[in-house]
Amino acid sequence: MNNKFLIAVIIVMMVACLGVSAGAIFLKDTPVVNVTNPENVYVKENILTVSGTDKVTLKPDVAYINVGVETILKDAKAAQQENAKTMEKIINKLKAMGIEEKDIQTSNYQVFPQYNYVNNKSVLEGYRVTNTVRVTVRDVEKVGEVLSNVHEEGANYSYGIYFGLKDQEAAYKEALKKAVDQAKGRAEVMAQQAGVKLKGIAAIYEGSAPPELYRYQRDYVERESAQKAADAAWTVPISEGEIEVSATVTLVYHIE
Repeated sequence: MNNKFLIAVIIVMMVACLGVSAGAIFLKDTPVVNVTNPENVYVKENILTVSGTDKVTLKPDVAYINVGVETILKDAKAAQQENAKTMEKIINKLKAMGIEEKDIQTSNYQVFPQYNYVNNKSVLEGYRVTNTVRVTVRDVEKVGEVLSNVHEEGANYSYGIYFGLKDQEAAYKEALKKAVDQAKGRAEVMAQQAGVKLKGIAAIYEGSAPPELYRYQRDYVERESAQKAADAAWTVPISEGEIEVSATVTLVYHIE
C-alpha cells in the first residue's frame, strides 16, 4: 500500500514539473505586449494624399533628321564607291549650310546582295549599299531647306524627323513647379471642405510619368521623286508644332 502511494506521489510530481516547464517554454516564445498604453501597439496618423499633374508647352528648338543614300549596282565595290561619293557630297552640303561635323553622325551602313528569282532559281543581280546619317539641326526653321538640299545632292530616302528641346531639363522643372502648385491647391480645397487643417507635408513623391520629349513625323522620298524635286529646287514644307513637357507629383500632408 505504501509503495503504491509513493508511486502515485512521484507521478503527480513529474506531471507538475512537466507543466511548469511547458509553461515556461510557452512564456518564453510568446511576445509580451504592453496593452496599458494602446499607442505603443499601433499609432494611426491622420494624413491627406493628393497628386498634381501639369505641363508646359514650348516650341521645339532642335530637330533630328535621318537621311541616306541607297545604291544598287552589279559590282559590290563599285556600288560602295558610288554610294560614298554621293554621301560625301551630302555631308559637304550640310557643312556648307553651317551644320557642324559633330552634328552629322553615321547611323547605319549596310552592303548586301540583291537576288531575283528566275525559273525558281535565285539569281544574283547585284549589290545594294545603304548609308544613313543622323543630322542634328539646331535651327528648326532650316529643316525644310536641309531636306531639299540633301536630296538635291543625291539623298534618295529620309525618315524620322524628331523635334525636341535643347534644354529639356529646364522645361521639366518648370512643369514640376506647376504640378506642385496644383497639388497644394487641391489639398487646401479638400481640407477646407472636409473640415480639417493641414499641419505640414509628411512626404513628397515625384511622379513616374516621363515628359514627352519628341514629336515624330515620317517622311520618305523615293529616288525618282527626289530627282524631280532636285530639278525643281523645291523646299520641303515642315511643321514643327509644339512640345508638351509634363510632370506629376504626390504630396502627403499631416492633418488634424
